Amino acid sequence: MHETAEATVTRKSEEELKELASLARLVAYARENARELNAEFSAYCLDLALGALLQDLDGSGVSLSQANDQDSFLPGTRH
Repeated sequence: MHETAEATVTRKSEEELKELASLARLVAYARENARELNAEFSAYCLDLALGALLQDLDGSGVSLSQANDQDSFLPGTRH
């Protein structure tokens, strides 16, 4: 059963993973700015987008703690 789950994981190249991580950082930055501006709905939507990006990274086999250690991945996020 574990092998089946691994077979469904989409493997991404290192470059694609870096791009996803960069996009996640950008969305996290925009989300924090939206919160500071009290743009609640925008912050909520950005939070959903960030969650989806983190899920994509996780599904690609990237552990979020590894990304934190290597790249200061997402400072200040609560995911």
